[in-house]
Amino acid sequence: MDLKRLNHLLALAEERHFGRAAERVHLSQPALSRSIQALENQTGQRLFDRDSGDVRPTPAGEFLIQRARQLLFDARSLERDMALYGDSQLGSIAFGVGPFPAAMLMHQVLPQLRLQHPQVSLRVEVNNWQILEARLRTEAIEFFVADIRNFSADKDLLIRSLGQVSAGFFVRPQHPLAGREVTMSELPSYGVATTRLPAVVKTEALPIMVECDDVALLKSVAMRTDTILGVIHGAVLDDVQAGRLVELRIVDKPELHSEIGVVSLPDRSLSPSARCVIEAIVVEMEGGVAPGIG
Repeated sequence: MDLKRLNHLLALAEERHFGRAAERVHLSQPALSRSIQALENQTGQRLFDRDSGDVRPTPAGEFLIQRARQLLFDARSLERDMALYGDSQLGSIAFGVGPFPAAMLMHQVLPQLRLQHPQVSLRVEVNNWQILEARLRTEAIEFFVADIRNFSADKDLLIRSLGQVSAGFFVRPQHPLAGREVTMSELPSYGVATTRLPAVVKTEALPIMVECDDVALLKSVAMRTDTILGVIHGAVLDDVQAGRLVELRIVDKPELHSEIGVVSLPDRSLSPSARCVIEAIVVEMEGGVAPGIG
């Protein structure tokens, strides 16, 4: 089937109006009508009902529309991959990173990529997993790195685990709880600051008073107040080594960790630049950038 005609089909299905659809695909309305009629003649099926005030797909039209979306998606992916393959440059890449892996990995990975591949144009979006998933599904980013526990049962996403990293609670050295053994029951008096946690994490026992996807901002709150910071160890490694934060010694602390992984679309081949970035992240993870990698 002609890909241009399938594109016309999708435009009409989404606009539900011949005039708007024709304008969208830069055709005259009669030309668009002829294109749709040609598809109907080719398939031997009526694809749209035109009797009512607007244009609606028939059951046969809905069937073809669903297949056309996939076919055009694959065609765009093929064109992009072939252009990258024929170019000696790796091109550009847009990807997402969750707050924890951004704080733990990106300070090492991005400078390394700039040194090794200065020709690559990088666009990095740091956000929570829900927004990154939405960005991935609209193809605004090629992949993202985040806590993958929310996606363990998803069949329409490609998920690659990079391992677990441990987490803990951190405070400024002058904090009333610093330097002694404490229990979880003492935390509510001060409140916890952390990112948006996965749905599988039981937050009822955690007195979360500050929720923010900016880890640097969370650390600033913990360093200036008695708020307790709940993050993975790798996100505060430099701060602990410099003495700006200390980890609480909680005798009854539950097992806390984040499972870092790469999430992408299963029906889209990753560009060479995306594979390059993912490999750099894998190397950094395997190098033990954060304590508790399992």
